[in-house]
Amino acid sequence: MRELPKPEFVKIDPAATEAELIASYELESGKSLFPAQIERLFLNQVAYSETRIKAAIQNAGEKLLVRFSSGPILDYLGDLVGTPRLLAVGAVCNIQFVVPEAHSQDRLISANTRVTTQNGAVAYLTRQEVVLKAGTLTVQVRAICEIVGVIGNGWAIGQINTLVGQPFAGLTASNLSVPVDGAEDETDDHYKERIILAPEAYTTAGSRGAYRYHALSVHQSIIDVAVRGPDDGLPDGEVAVHPLTETGMPTATLLEQIESYLSGEKLRPLCDTVRAQMPDRIDWRIRSHITLYAWADREPTLAAVKKAAEEYAEELRAGLGIDIVPEQLNARLQVAGVYRSALELPAVPLVLQPHGWADCSGIDILYAGTADG
Repeated sequence: MRELPKPEFVKIDPAATEAELIASYELESGKSLFPAQIERLFLNQVAYSETRIKAAIQNAGEKLLVRFSSGPILDYLGDLVGTPRLLAVGAVCNIQFVVPEAHSQDRLISANTRVTTQNGAVAYLTRQEVVLKAGTLTVQVRAICEIVGVIGNGWAIGQINTLVGQPFAGLTASNLSVPVDGAEDETDDHYKERIILAPEAYTTAGSRGAYRYHALSVHQSIIDVAVRGPDDGLPDGEVAVHPLTETGMPTATLLEQIESYLSGEKLRPLCDTVRAQMPDRIDWRIRSHITLYAWADREPTLAAVKKAAEEYAEELRAGLGIDIVPEQLNARLQVAGVYRSALELPAVPLVLQPHGWADCSGIDILYAGTADG
């Protein structure tokens, strides 16, 4: 999204406003005003009020532009292009139900069966009814957290194990997978990007921009999407969609959601076969030998160098297809107090494919002595 300067709807200059009011008063009254006069104090208040009104007008004008809007106003702008904000969703996991002995007949476990953590902090509801077949001891079903948001994410396997309202005697339950994909309401920045992309979706998802828009609309944790087609070496009619999430690689559940959503009859062209796939993870490391000026304080300076390296790595993690350029990294490492940064890794530029994801797996900042400079 190209950066644009803020438009100026009204000129806000408190000093100029005050000077204009004083000059007008002096012209009409025929006398000069000095700072301590009561008329001057009154005009100061008028200038202050006028400046606040102009600031409110400027702010209101900015709120009507997607790039500078926020909060409820942004939601109204999204409505104009048929793009509602993605609301918070609950985490999902697989729950396994177990009986100590096989039953002689099928047993039904209804949808919305409730399983909580031991401390009762969160509860998960089964999404559909399942049948524990006669002669079997276990059955699995997908469950969703009762409380929407990130609170349901990350519980360890086996922690969700308290069955509420047992369907039948002897039945126990526990989670077989770590709950994932719980998310809060879509952030303003993520929402703005989808609103700006919305015109791409006015037809079926034939263009890259349209596939990108629809994929971003599946889940608010998706921060970038790469789209490949026959021009990228795929067979005719095949489309590969590679989502990147806030935490990196998408989960299998999220890939299923994306593929199912994009394969909808009203979204994709009839002859397209859509595949949701993992990005191509490129593992790389940062390793640099740092020579400091003799006057530099060693520990704080090396800490600043490491922070600069971490910030560069995070910038690359935040999108797909961002090349790894040693010269750019080395420039970042030249913080105050650094005489020379001898970069060992990465040794050469790494040019990523559009669906490539640069994931830094380690940062080594090595002290190489001092120089007088």
